[in-house]
Amino acid sequence: MTKAQLRKVYIQKRNQLSQAEYNDLNKALLAQFQQLDLSGVGCIHLFLPIHQRKEPDTFLIRNWLQETHPHILRIFPKANFANNTMLNYADDADLELATNAFGIPEPVTGNLIDVNQIDLMLVPLLAFDIKGYRVGYGKGFYDRFMSQCRPDTKFTGLSFFDAVECIDDINEFDRKIHNCITPKSIVSIS
Repeated sequence: MTKAQLRKVYIQKRNQLSQAEYNDLNKALLAQFQQLDLSGVGCIHLFLPIHQRKEPDTFLIRNWLQETHPHILRIFPKANFANNTMLNYADDADLELATNAFGIPEPVTGNLIDVNQIDLMLVPLLAFDIKGYRVGYGKGFYDRFMSQCRPDTKFTGLSFFDAVECIDDINEFDRKIHNCITPKSIVSIS
């Protein structure tokens, strides 16, 4: 299937989740995330979830990291829709979050963090394939942003659903994830 077809299918799958199913899937994602080896990770980039779209609730991961790994710097993105770029803000005492016009929670003030500090990035997606390619909402924010990261930055997707066999219309701008956390497992991509 193409990205557009997969986008439609997986948006519908998310929309069909009951609140109880959504909550259970988020708890299962957190349990899988807790299995990751975070040794050597000093900075994690977390996207902030749009709950109305039933995106994975990264606030659960944020809270767990805060409690169990307070030495790891957590950062959040702020999208610039005029030029499709992102800035990163530290999750610290100076951070202030608000919901933008698109329904996305994002920093409105805080301390900027350079992209080169990111060791691990949690990447949003609607679907992913067994080769590590992903389908997002189609604006290319994360593919552009991932290309700015250090070559050794690890990209980890979060998905409520298993991998598809193949995304038919991959192009040279698409960036691969290294693994993907699902409610059942951490899928390694080779």
